[in-house]
Amino acid sequence: MTSYEIDINDAGMRLDRYVRKLFPKAKASLLYKSIRKKNITVNGKKAKEEDVLEIGDKVEVYFSDDTISKFSKTPRRIAGHFPKVVAESDDFIVMEKPVGILSHGTGKKFERNMVDDMLTYLIHEKSYNPRLENTFIPSICNRLDRNTSGLILGAKTAEGLRDANRWIRERKLKKYYLTIVEGHLESERTVENRLEKEEDKNRMVEGDDGKFAKGIYRPLDFKNGFTLVEAELVTGRTHQIRQQLASIGHPIVGDQKYGKKSRRFPELHHQLLHAYRLVFPPSDYGAFSEKTVICEPRGKFQGAMMSIDLRYK
Repeated sequence: MTSYEIDINDAGMRLDRYVRKLFPKAKASLLYKSIRKKNITVNGKKAKEEDVLEIGDKVEVYFSDDTISKFSKTPRRIAGHFPKVVAESDDFIVMEKPVGILSHGTGKKFERNMVDDMLTYLIHEKSYNPRLENTFIPSICNRLDRNTSGLILGAKTAEGLRDANRWIRERKLKKYYLTIVEGHLESERTVENRLEKEEDKNRMVEGDDGKFAKGIYRPLDFKNGFTLVEAELVTGRTHQIRQQLASIGHPIVGDQKYGKKSRRFPELHHQLLHAYRLVFPPSDYGAFSEKTVICEPRGKFQGAMMSIDLRYK
């Protein structure tokens, strides 16, 4: 018998969900049967699948060591990079993602991504110990395209992750981007449409069966045929900013998927899009309650702004 004690990151979870996360390689039907047959108990007593676990509860699993090993998650290889940390608390970490780095891993070996960078940092700082956690793994809450730079929010605790996901779902976490577009966007535009994926071209298009998307686009400066734009995401659909700006005749500079190759910057092979500001809602999270986090654009984005003489301050 192996016993697992419920801590704060697992509390509030249903028993069936907990054991499925504990043993991701086991069939769900086997785990449900094990609960019914008392091969999985709580505090030494028979339990139901829907029972909610509390801090201090002990989940006893009457499997052999070989079976537990076979059904358990495979230890994760952690990359050896640290992220640039912009802000941090006991529950959250805000990081700066460079251009060219993935938000999540794709399963390919040795492919750098922000999740692995975050875990490497948290393990190094002793903020996360995978050997002491049964099911919870710190996670990022918002995703950026590979070639979009800027702010990534990570949750260090299960409670923080639940609340951050709720803020995003309820549109309470405000996300703002900077981008440079072709032409003169003369006034603020609110764009609402429905977006669906065009699989063969891996791009988003408007369609009646698509998901509702809404963005607000504010011109900040115009020089030499280009507009510096602040984009506020009301929804967070894939490629939303890129598709919506192109749909109103102002494709993002460098975005060849939704626009065309830039004559002014022929060496540019990715969109100039940067997640530069996060505004947190009121909460019980102290330093992050109503906090605004800002990250200035760097690299080619900054170089393009200087070349065109665009400013937003």
